[in-house]
Amino acid sequence: MKNKKAGFTDLFIFMIIAIALLFICGVMIFIGGKAQTEIQDKLGGKMIGTANTTEVIEATIGAVNQSYQALYWISIFLIVGMIISIFIGSYLVTTKPIFFIPYIFIVIIAIIVAVGLSNAYEQVIENPLLASTFAGFIGANYIMLQLPIWIAVIGIVGGIIMFVRMGSKENQLYGGQYG
Repeated sequence: MKNKKAGFTDLFIFMIIAIALLFICGVMIFIGGKAQTEIQDKLGGKMIGTANTTEVIEATIGAVNQSYQALYWISIFLIVGMIISIFIGSYLVTTKPIFFIPYIFIVIIAIIVAVGLSNAYEQVIENPLLASTFAGFIGANYIMLQLPIWIAVIGIVGGIIMFVRMGSKENQLYGGQYG
């Protein structure tokens, strides 16, 4: 972990991964439910050999859809884990004081990008076709709909962790001659 140079791009990586994660999870849940409904409508209630198709559908696709329901809470845990990893990464970054001003500009740009992502996410979850699927992402919806505020807080706290630790890191590196 020596000479880690990330920290400046973590906010953008967080936004990209969070929105991609939610879209992928939402699409998986939506397609699973839609597929089960369509198969049930076409084949449900029939007997093929000794097997009842309704029971087979519930035992196969129904079980898959039950496991997809875990994505609602798994997604929020992954998002919170990414936030924690940004703070840990900020602690491990070695940086110079000159990078404080560019870091502030990067946080401001990240907030501006977060506004667009939050608005796009809101349009997707308000789509009548997808609204019921995304309604289950309670915690993730809260974070994504308030994304500019979250990015501001994460960026500022991450910056504080990164630049406050900077002084103590120099003391350790140079034997305390600057403190």
